[in-house]
Amino acid sequence: MDFTDPRISFVNADLTGAPPTIVHYGGYETLADDGAQLGRRLTDFKVTSEVPPMPRGQHSFVLAAGRVAEVGQAIGQMGQWLREPLGA
Repeated sequence: MDFTDPRISFVNADLTGAPPTIVHYGGYETLADDGAQLGRRLTDFKVTSEVPPMPRGQHSFVLAAGRVAEVGQAIGQMGQWLREPLGA
């Protein structure tokens, strides 16, 4: 399996013309490096983006919504960020 294939890891994709993008990633997850690298690539491709890490978050940290304050804050930030590109 070729892990550099963009169909497997979006971090390796051609991001030309990508829409505004927000990527939250957990600092304690296995793929944290991919989240940070995707943020750098979005910047390189001049894609409007935000890539905030969730310092103590794990993969799928959003499943803790309603139980962990930081997760609620991250979800609120995602919603607020999406309102502008969606015109809501």
